[in-house]
Amino acid sequence: MIDIEAVRANLFPASHGAIADWAAFPWHRDRTNRIQAHKVHSSQAIAIDVFGTLKMSTDRDRIFDAIAERTGVAPGGPWTITLEWTDTDRLLGEPRATQVDALAVSSKAALVIECKFTEPGGQCSQTVALSSGERQCNGSYANQINPRNGVRAQCALTGKGIRYWEYIPKVFDLDPGVDHTPCPFKGDTYQWMRNAVLAAAIGKHRNLEALALAAFADHPGFPTAQKVKRGLVDPGHTGRAAVTPISYQQIIAIARQVGIDEELWSRLSAWVDQKIAQAASVHSRKSAIQSPVAPGI
Repeated sequence: MIDIEAVRANLFPASHGAIADWAAFPWHRDRTNRIQAHKVHSSQAIAIDVFGTLKMSTDRDRIFDAIAERTGVAPGGPWTITLEWTDTDRLLGEPRATQVDALAVSSKAALVIECKFTEPGGQCSQTVALSSGERQCNGSYANQINPRNGVRAQCALTGKGIRYWEYIPKVFDLDPGVDHTPCPFKGDTYQWMRNAVLAAAIGKHRNLEALALAAFADHPGFPTAQKVKRGLVDPGHTGRAAVTPISYQQIIAIARQVGIDEELWSRLSAWVDQKIAQAASVHSRKSAIQSPVAPGI
């Protein structure tokens, strides 16, 4: 097991109070069940750095009001911040409750926050080959039979009772009655779709304005930062922006602009900038090893 003190050392000190029980906190783990938040490139750690500090700060409401105004939802606190929020109501009908990195809620709005660092977004598992070699989905939103359960549906997830396509038509301005080839949510667009429809479901359930935010480290070498420049979701599939990107650097700049505790936000800015620089160096070395330059002839 990873020493919790190593995790604490990798988190901005002012964020520590956001974790009530260090042993019971839902840490991100690898396949061997080891906590990963001690690593410099941990997306969970940088999320706690920023949103844990915001949660504990007396500037919280004014900063989230400013973020709300910037992203197009109604301001007006008080705001409550939950790290690693779990959808225990199963609003989307998923077999395992969805967990998001942070949820910010006021009396008027909800912000569903997915946090990325050096990694890309997650992809749909239904197109991955089974041990038999078959795939539960052929990669298109089209009438097909899932070979695993024998259910006919346009989306294998819909065939399992998952409710994404109840919200997709409105959120993404897509007609569910026609085929889409390939699926509009192929690749890492899938994860951003899930966050967008979860925000829509929360908004409907709680009668709030709701928005999905993609919090990311803005560095040219990181996949999500690159994706933001191209668009997290194909603009042809959205009416209103379904997912709004906002960098950690932008969030801290807002905090420094509207917050009162100038020293706190200055220290957090330096902490995050240093962490991004360190992670970028590691990411660059790994990329170089994985993609060696071909020798000259």
